[in-house]
Formats: sequence, C-alpha cells, structure tokens
Amino acid sequence: MQSHMEIAESILLCLFVLVLVDNDAKIQAEHTATEKDATCIQQNNCEWERTLDGHSEIDHDQVTNGEMEEGDEENVDKYLSGFARFATSEVKTDDTGQPRFPEVEDSMSASYEYAPLPRRDPGKVGDTQEIEYSPGQVLKLITRAVQPPVFEIPEFLTSEECSIIIQTANNLGLKRSGVFGGDLEEELKTKDIADVSRISNQTWLTMAELGDLGASLTKRVASVTELPTAVIQRSEKLQVVSYSEGGHYHAHLDSSDHHASNDDKAPSDTPCCFQTNCAGVVNTPKWNTCCRLCRYITVMYYLSDVPAGGETAFPLADLSEEKYQAFLEDEDHDWSNLSYFCYNASLIVRPKKGTAIMWYNHHVDPETGYLGRSDQRSFHGGCDILKGSKWIANTWISAPPYYDRLKPSLHFNGREH
Repeated sequence: MQSHMEIAESILLCLFVLVLVDNDAKIQAEHTATEKDATCIQQNNCEWERTLDGHSEIDHDQVTNGEMEEGDEENVDKYLSGFARFATSEVKTDDTGQPRFPEVEDSMSASYEYAPLPRRDPGKVGDTQEIEYSPGQVLKLITRAVQPPVFEIPEFLTSEECSIIIQTANNLGLKRSGVFGGDLEEELKTKDIADVSRISNQTWLTMAELGDLGASLTKRVASVTELPTAVIQRSEKLQVVSYSEGGHYHAHLDSSDHHASNDDKAPSDTPCCFQTNCAGVVNTPKWNTCCRLCRYITVMYYLSDVPAGGETAFPLADLSEEKYQAFLEDEDHDWSNLSYFCYNASLIVRPKKGTAIMWYNHHVDPETGYLGRSDQRSFHGGCDILKGSKWIANTWISAPPYYDRLKPSLHFNGREH
C-alpha cells in the first residue's frame, strides 16, 4: 500500500506533465499563428477591416489582457476598432525593411489616437514669437515666410549639442543619401554632378542614442510645433546629413499626396509610410509605389557653419499667385536645380551653427482638422557647398489624415518618455 508521501509525489508528477503538455500546445499555436502572419505580410495580402465604426471578432480578453488597467473598460471599443482595422501596421521593420514582429511592450502603440493638428500663426515676415520650453529657457521664432509658414529659430542647439549629434552620427557611420522613389545610382551614371538631384551622405539616429540630449530635443520640438511629445516620439528617426564641397540637394518636397501608382486619385487612397509596412521595397526606387510621405512639419538644424554656399532655398515661398502658377507650369522645373538657380529663390536662409528652421509641408484639412494636401510652396533645397562642408539634421513630424488617426506608427517603440 502506498504511503501518503508516495501518493503526493504521484499527484505532483501528474500535474507537472499536464503543465508541460499545455505549454507545448500554446507554443505550437503561437508558432503557427506567427508563421501565418509572416506569410501574409510578406505576400502583402493580409485582409483587415477598414471601417471606422466596425468591430472585429477579436476576443475581449485578448484585447484587455495585460494592455488595459483596471477601470479602463470604456476604452475597449477604441482598442477593438484599432486592432481590427490596423493589425497589419503593428508589424515593424528593421533597417533592411524586413518585418520584425513587435514585442509585448509595443502593443500599446495601437491605443494612441492622433488629435487634430495645431498650426502656429506666422503673422507677417519679420514678426517674432518667444517660446519658453523649460523654466528660464526661451526660444525665439522669427517669421521668414508666410506661404508656407517658415520660421528661423536662432540658438536652438548649443555648439556642444551640435558636436554630440555629429560625433554620434560619425560613430554610427554615414552612407550615400537616397531620394524617395528615385534612383540616384542611375543619375550618377548618366548626369553631370550639377544635375544630379542629391549629393550627400546620411545616417539615422534614435533619440535614445542621443541620451539626455534626445529627450531635451523632443521637448523643444514639441514646444515650437505645439504638438504633444507623443506625436514627436511616433515620428521618424533623426536624419543627420553631411555635405562636402559640391554637395547639394535640389528643390524638392519633404512630403507627398500620393504614391507613384495613383497620382490621379485622392490622398485617401494612399497610406502613409510611417504607418505602412513596405517590406522589400524600402530604400529602393519602388518605395513610393507602396506609400506616401506624411511629414506635416520639418524642423531642420544647422550643425555647422559653412564658409561659402550651403544656403537653404525656398524658390516658391511667398510668391504672388501669378508667379507661383508660372513656376508650377514649367514642366521641366528648371528652377529646382539649385546648382544654377539657388540665388533666384524668393527665400534664402544662410546656414548658422545651432540655428533651426521650421516649416509646414502640408495644409490642415479644413473639414477634419487633420493632415490635408501637401503645400507646393514648401519646395526647398540645399544650395551647392562652395567652400568647406555642411552638417544638418532633420526632424520630420509625421501625422495621419483623419481616417488613419487610430493607426499605429511603425516608428514607436512602445514606451512614452
């Protein structure tokens, strides 16, 4: 007859075996689901609900388990509609554009809802505004253009902060710059250097890689743009660019209304790149066939002085309507070649170390208050470096149109800070 101790040991052994079997079944189920998700994402044929008020048949516990605090049940509907409509966008990509499945901590990114967009009143050219971004820390915004609003912000960065950004970029390594939807390699083979659209090197930095400076920079950008820090954190990485003598970037738009395959359709037919997985075409000439750039605001920082050249030119800023239309009707866009026409631009800003320039790339949709059409007057570029070199950095503030306000950003790491 078995002792009480032997019976207890037998029961414990049975329970242990049952736990192992249950865990193995769960792991197998998760593995199968992940393989299925990866296949549909790579083949770009995932089917997801796209109605604003329709709900998916997602289990209530799946949504609330570990993702909502007690007492937040009223937010379930928003969670459900967000997951049902935008589950594809939860998949993020690595630096090569390949899919990587989000960690559990990233799941909170689906809960964020973008608010209507603010827009700073430029007043008239020459007006100044003072912004206190931290106690005793004030930034001055000087209006340089009204259409589009362009602001110059002296002493946005200190000399030491500029050096930190440059050194961090150098440590990471820079590569030849590209053009969204363009083929610079082909241009370099077939055109004179002056006619090549862009000659520079670049890299991308996360705010975490900049440590305390990254957090401070986010705070400053939020203050001058009047946007929540959550929007800044869901935007693209900081782009750092280096130009040597002869380097330039001809006049271009930082944002767009359409991708290459549907120029005749409304922007609503084109997803934003910061919310769209374009695995396989990222950083290729076909990237713009997958999505469009939705960069509401550009904040550009001069990280160095330039002995000669290197101005930022806005050829169409504040032009009369008659001249503006004449420029747009020039099919060859000869005026966009800043190697020849830099000093014909209606607005030219000289580079000065530590100074920032901020401008709006889009109008605000008057009906929704969200991202509207791109502003063609925001054409801009970097004039040729005539002597020395130039370092700049760009913060692009990504924002969705109204119907994508619940769709998560691929750039968000799941942690507010």
